[in-house]
Amino acid sequence: MAAIAITFPEETNDQGRPTLWFGSWLVGESGQEAGWFHSARGGGGGVYEVPAEASGVRIRKWPNDGFEAEYADVLDLSGIGVITANELDFDIRKKYCSLPEGFG
Repeated sequence: MAAIAITFPEETNDQGRPTLWFGSWLVGESGQEAGWFHSARGGGGGVYEVPAEASGVRIRKWPNDGFEAEYADVLDLSGIGVITANELDFDIRKKYCSLPEGFG
């Protein structure tokens, strides 16, 4: 089984608190979320065994304690050894977004 290293940086949210980070696996052709592997405030990370059924990774962060999380999906894990969460693009429309065009 393959493993992937994911780092979550020290960031401060809008309230001056450490940013909350969350990591989960995506499975199947529709981007269904499966089990999670990381949930913590502030920096950290680790090396995670990629489940055989995983089709990707979803990384969430909460830049503000009062709003919904932003997220980024990494859908092709082949050849990726390291993901650095703050280098992901949280501002693009996601493949599995359920909102109509023009939103999200």
